[in-house]
Amino acid sequence: MCIRDSCNIIVTRPFDQYFTYKLKKGQIVKEGTIVRVPFGKTKNQLGMVIETMQTLPEKNEYEIKNVEYVFKNTLLSKQIIRLINWISDYTLEPRGLVLKLFLINNKKIEDIKIENNENLYKPNFVKLNNDQEIASRKIKDLLFKFYSPIVLEGVTGSGKTEVYFEIVEEVYKKNKQILIMVPEISLTPQLEKRFLERFGFSPEVWHSKISDKKRKSIWFRSYLGEPIVVIGARSSLFLPFKKLGLIIVDEEHDISYKQEDNIRYHARDIATVRAKIEKCNIILSSATPSLETQNNINKKKYKHVFLKSQFSGIELPKIELINLNENLLKKDKWISQPIIDELTSCLNKKEQALLFLNRRGYSPLSLCFECGYRYQCNQCTSWLVMHRSKKRLLCHHCGVIYPIKSDCPKCESKESIKLIGPGIERIQEELGILFPQYRIGVMSSDVANTPNKIKNIVENFENNKIDILVATQIMAKGYHFPNLSFVGVLDADAGLTGGDMRAIERTYNLLQQVSGRAGRTNKRGKVLIQTYFPDQEVIQSLIKRDRKLFVQQALKDRKTFNIPPFTFMTSIIISGHTKSQAESYAQKLVQHNFSSKNINILGPVEAPIFLLRGQHRYRILIKGSSRKLLNEYTKFLLKKYPLPPSLKRIVDVDPYTFM
Repeated sequence: MCIRDSCNIIVTRPFDQYFTYKLKKGQIVKEGTIVRVPFGKTKNQLGMVIETMQTLPEKNEYEIKNVEYVFKNTLLSKQIIRLINWISDYTLEPRGLVLKLFLINNKKIEDIKIENNENLYKPNFVKLNNDQEIASRKIKDLLFKFYSPIVLEGVTGSGKTEVYFEIVEEVYKKNKQILIMVPEISLTPQLEKRFLERFGFSPEVWHSKISDKKRKSIWFRSYLGEPIVVIGARSSLFLPFKKLGLIIVDEEHDISYKQEDNIRYHARDIATVRAKIEKCNIILSSATPSLETQNNINKKKYKHVFLKSQFSGIELPKIELINLNENLLKKDKWISQPIIDELTSCLNKKEQALLFLNRRGYSPLSLCFECGYRYQCNQCTSWLVMHRSKKRLLCHHCGVIYPIKSDCPKCESKESIKLIGPGIERIQEELGILFPQYRIGVMSSDVANTPNKIKNIVENFENNKIDILVATQIMAKGYHFPNLSFVGVLDADAGLTGGDMRAIERTYNLLQQVSGRAGRTNKRGKVLIQTYFPDQEVIQSLIKRDRKLFVQQALKDRKTFNIPPFTFMTSIIISGHTKSQAESYAQKLVQHNFSSKNINILGPVEAPIFLLRGQHRYRILIKGSSRKLLNEYTKFLLKKYPLPPSLKRIVDVDPYTFM
């Protein structure tokens, strides 16, 4: 005798295998149907049907439970199932956890009441300049014919957004769904505003801060195939679009597209794969395309469209160096005289200025001048950052808060703790003394930690309610401020040293992006860069505006050292409360003798941040000539040496950070 009507299900747990369940009378499922099942001690576990079966033997090793609930209106497409499998194979993460990325929560999705999203589509005509018109025409010629990425490159202020808005209009007319990805939620308010002005209706905005109600509404609308436009952060990539026609990855070079928690993935790379699977168009937009993208352009894998001049017709900002070896800073001061002079001139003309320092807080280091003691986190190998505005010392890695003390806890010397180096709060303080009559604002993740706070600061700057804005990298990309004419970079050398293979590229992109905030409308901007190394190749490339030369040299260096994009890497981080246990297991992994010459194992070594949240960390780096070979070897290695319960393991395919 056989039991009829059963199915195999992947549950949203860290498992790769499927589990068999019986169907109750009247329950009908297909491949891709979302269900709720009992699993272990959990009665309401989400899962997805991967296959159905007509018969099932009565004798089984375990009790076969019933499917509790079938979500009638949720059937993930074959394309999404294919994408789930690809992500799992690529990231080496269980399919169950990958599936979880595509779902919202365990409530009856069919009970969601969708808001009335009727909109009056009234696009406003925007006259493009000749450069933009040519770029738009080139991209339109490729639409629905060429499904590999199209790279839209253009100097800062060239009007890339208006060009891809033209493409959005073209695709939207065909009742297709559109996803515009941004690297930071801070960019969504201004882009949303520009979209509304251009098209006459608001796009849907997707990020971690939206309400559950809104989240469910967008999820369901995308599933139903409604012709919506979504502006979203990384996670928007996993919405269940049914009629996806266009993906735009704005600021495609930005490292924020790399997810560093839980499942580690690069949203840009997955976006290109999803576009291929869905047979939809994808545009990668940037003023500074990543070296990986540039390499694909060189290999003719990606189409390339270039905007060479600013939309306004104004010359690109004038960039000058301030050699700090000659223009010595005054004691405990961080703004050089040339920048002070330029700020004065700028403010006298009732124009706005941006001072850039990619360092949060007031001071990055607190040091005892008597014994050399440094305030350090007791959970991480990291110095504590002084945040004077919040009256605390803070670890930027684990978030632990310490009280501020002026006496040394080690030698007990009185008033011996001195603050070394500036953060943006310290720059704000210095500006307040230099320009007391002007309004000075601060923009960093500490003060702008919600979309509304970001929106308020951006709007205040747009509306000339802030004269000088002191900001971290959060302001270096994507923003347009018509009255901003001067940018001062206070520490161009930060990020040029260290063991990160992407440090040079990241620094170059960051400096070029922030320089491009100046003079975007009706007046030529000016940029002053403070540096102790004026002859450094990155600095010189910026001054000469020779990005092509920089890219050529950077790719040549990457090829010489056999690092991405000319090879493939996987990072394994082993961590544990006990140093010896973590080191011992890490040594086991590298001692395995693999016969292939195409695999190279480096390590284990102590991670640069060796102690993180109380965990001792060892890093292993595996290099391979192909991603397939590298993943096969990594899978084999992890299976051969199971992880002890006392340790944790992070596998990062194509790592972007090495801390």
